[in-house]
Amino acid sequence: QMLDVYADVCRDVLAMPVVKGVKSPTERFAGADDTFTIEALMQNGWALQSGTSHFLGQNFAKAFDVTFSDDANQQQHVWATSWGVSTRLVGALIMSHSDDSGLVLPPAVAPTQAVVVPISPGPDKQPEQHAELMAFVDAQVASMRAAGVRVSIDTRWNVRPGPKFFEYERKGVPLRIEAGPRDMA
Repeated sequence: QMLDVYADVCRDVLAMPVVKGVKSPTERFAGADDTFTIEALMQNGWALQSGTSHFLGQNFAKAFDVTFSDDANQQQHVWATSWGVSTRLVGALIMSHSDDSGLVLPPAVAPTQAVVVPISPGPDKQPEQHAELMAFVDAQVASMRAAGVRVSIDTRWNVRPGPKFFEYERKGVPLRIEAGPRDMA
């Protein structure tokens, strides 16, 4: 059941394809009776073990004398499991969603899902055109926010568009929207 939770999170939240499976006796966790795993599929076709659930049986309970009292007040060794994901899952996310231009985070986990970069000479050079563009941008951003999109507007007029684009690629923002005077038509 835990394996299904891992697979659902990877598919539905992290947008990563995974394969669920059982490790062979030589691959399973040392001392475990069974090891269940999800393998995340990377862009190059390789698989990366990204989450496991180990059925430990009573092996560790017997080794460390971990017991409980049953209904008949008899001491029994516990049945144990071990499960979890680790920073390996973060690595899988990066390897699945990055390219030579940077990281593109899945929208569900991206702190900023979209950024709007107004293409304007700025408020000082053409104030009327700039005000009209910003009214358009503000309306579009309000609409996105009303739909639940985490969006920001980059209003740093002293920074050229190219460095802004690079910054948002580096940060992994999934969607960059450029809005200029021609987009208002």
